[in-house]
Amino acid sequence: MKDKIVLITGANRGIGKETTRALAKKGATIIMACRHLEKAEPVCEIIQRESKNPNIKVMKLDLASLKSIRNFKQEFTARNE
Repeated sequence: MKDKIVLITGANRGIGKETTRALAKKGATIIMACRHLEKAEPVCEIIQRESKNPNIKVMKLDLASLKSIRNFKQEFTARNE
């Protein structure tokens, strides 16, 4: 998974969290797309420590909001160009 960028929605709990953990251990660069940054940041830090993978970032994304989706798209594109 090295040199791969993986976007995971709902990555701070449940299946999203476990997917993030597994792919982080394989060396992927991961964007945790979550509604609540205050809940996602601690999960990100734990997974970074466990996996020894610093390439995990949290970005705000609320799929129920078109404005949030547009903002996410702009920020994601700017970070990954």
